[in-house]
Amino acid sequence: MEHLIKKHFVVTGGTSGLGYAITQQLLKKGAQVTLLIRDVQKYYNTHFPTNTHLLDYQICDLAQPEDIKQLAFKQPIDGVIHSAGLGYFKPILEHTENEMLETYRINLIHFNLLLQQLKPYFNPHPYIVGISSLAAFSTQTSSGHYAASKAGFNQVLNTLRLENPNYHVLVVNAGPIRTPFHAKADPTLKYAAQVDKWMLDPNQLAQEVIHAMTHKKAELYRPKWLYYLLKCYQVNPRFFEKAAPKLFSNKGK
Repeated sequence: MEHLIKKHFVVTGGTSGLGYAITQQLLKKGAQVTLLIRDVQKYYNTHFPTNTHLLDYQICDLAQPEDIKQLAFKQPIDGVIHSAGLGYFKPILEHTENEMLETYRINLIHFNLLLQQLKPYFNPHPYIVGISSLAAFSTQTSSGHYAASKAGFNQVLNTLRLENPNYHVLVVNAGPIRTPFHAKADPTLKYAAQVDKWMLDPNQLAQEVIHAMTHKKAELYRPKWLYYLLKCYQVNPRFFEKAAPKLFSNKGK
């Protein structure tokens, strides 16, 4: 395990949800953190209880390529943690053009742009951590574009690992997390209510992410039981979809 004291991390999505919990863990362990934020007021309204002298930010709307391309740093970067992500839980044919473009830009394409922009600042062995989703391993109604973007995100990260063996790439595939993500994905909160009993705690998951990262793990799956269930599903997906159709339509209206 490597210590994180004085290491410099760039974090997206760090003012809420899992990204916020991960930022707290990094600061607690003595790491320097630069958050990429869109809303300055939200940043100032966010309470970070530990080592705030190690925290900085840069204005960057990840939906805007121009914002990404203007990023510059005065010190080397030891790691990037991409926790920003979004999705819309609605049928394929009901997504607006803006919703589709926003989903793939934030979850996949602009992550790649971000890596290209930050690469000149990387130390020789940077951590690259991507917060993905177990949705990438299954097909469900009303989550097709979200799942597709996360499946693509996983492919990009895994390819990055092969192409850059000096990078420590960690892919975090998580089930539902108790974060504000659900309010935007499904304003009715119907799906959130259905899975409330087994939602992941962001603080606990953040500790596991940091542990996996510092131990040079390539993958982290939570909850494990859901991952194993999805592995069984992948052996014969059409059988499971016919045998238990309700399991694949719980994100619908």
